[in-house]
Amino acid sequence: MYAVVKTGGKQYRVEKEDVLLVEKLSANDGDQIVLDNVLMIGEGEKITVGSPLVNDAAVMAQVIRQTRGPKITIIYKRRRKNSRRKQGHKQNLTLLKIIDIAETGASKLEPKKAAEIKAKTVAKPAETKAKTVAKPAETKAKTAIKEEKK
Repeated sequence: MYAVVKTGGKQYRVEKEDVLLVEKLSANDGDQIVLDNVLMIGEGEKITVGSPLVNDAAVMAQVIRQTRGPKITIIYKRRRKNSRRKQGHKQNLTLLKIIDIAETGASKLEPKKAAEIKAKTVAKPAETKAKTVAKPAETKAKTAIKEEKK
């Protein structure tokens, strides 16, 4: 299954597990976002074309990182005027990984923040309480040794 998505004034043909660079989106690394400007969805011979958008369709993507494009050098020169100007520019970009393409049910999709994703994958160990309890006993032993040395 593939979809044609519009973001940042450009159109991209995406499939599941694709990685693409788009114009900067306001999201942090690891956040999930929903791209809801879907112009077309296709699967084999079946193609759904929107007019202009496909109703209730969306693409779920995860932000891998915020990055910058290559440096573009701009040179202005006015002939016979001894006037030159050199300028550089780097475009801000966002690297996305496509997670899912939904033909219907886009209104039910809820993007997750990076903190929520990490909380599910990393379980907090139960040993932390035991460590905090053991520390005061260790400090008492150390103070007792110091007193014996005096």
